[in-house]
Amino acid sequence: MNVFLYSVVLIAWGSSWLAISFQLGDVAPQVSIVWRFLMASFLLFLWCYFRGLRLSFPWRDHASWLLLGFFLFCINYICAYFGTFHLATGLICLIFSTLTLFTVFNGFIFFKKPIRLPILIGAVVGIAGLSIIFSNEISNTEWSLSSDVVKGFLWMLLATFFASIGMLLSGQFQARKIPLVQSNAFSMLYGSSILILYISLSDVNFSFDTSYSYVLSLIYLAVVASAIGFGVYLKLVGNIGADKASYVNIFTPTIALLLSTLFENYQWSWIGVIGVLLIIVGNVIVLYAKPVN
Repeated sequence: MNVFLYSVVLIAWGSSWLAISFQLGDVAPQVSIVWRFLMASFLLFLWCYFRGLRLSFPWRDHASWLLLGFFLFCINYICAYFGTFHLATGLICLIFSTLTLFTVFNGFIFFKKPIRLPILIGAVVGIAGLSIIFSNEISNTEWSLSSDVVKGFLWMLLATFFASIGMLLSGQFQARKIPLVQSNAFSMLYGSSILILYISLSDVNFSFDTSYSYVLSLIYLAVVASAIGFGVYLKLVGNIGADKASYVNIFTPTIALLLSTLFENYQWSWIGVIGVLLIIVGNVIVLYAKPVN
């Protein structure tokens, strides 16, 4: 079952990179994120209504969802947005792939979770593979302290840090038997609301693009990447732990590159193939890591 969930997340999030490319244009990325999670939240609430799922919860659960929405559907996206101003796509993928390392260490520091050595090793092997795939972008980047690349690097590290906290929080909430679908619905709503407040206090214009490419990609991101993708991913977090599940973020850029090969004529090299093999090896190490009793 977990292998199936893992595969669904890989496909949902790996394909989202292509969909996001159709979101770039007249609408500010922060606003597109709001539309995406508001739509996903609305769909999840509809699902709850027609399935007769409970929607009345005590204020403590809402406080938990507000916290989860802040970390997982708001602040990490704001930081990532600032990071993308200064970094190429390959570097963004590479930095965000450190999510597994952040999850392992943040789980130990903030949630008293033991560090599983195989997951740490698998993450390092996978990150090495991703580094090889994007080695040209890395080598062609100016890494001086005065360059904007360093700013982008720090913003993406912050985004990854906050995302790992959100994933660990979701695991804690599931352990408390808080229902996952309702948790995602309310968290996405609260995260979007905080983003709307942030946008209203900034100089960003709230707009919408009615073109087919924008609307269809937005629907795909809301339904597949958000409502389904996050639901399945956070279920996986509850099943196997946030540290194991987070490895999917190392693997998804590979899926994105495979789709880019089909639709954007991406050219592979032997170095890229070696990188993918390392990611697969790291994936095997992580998924076969034994649970801690």
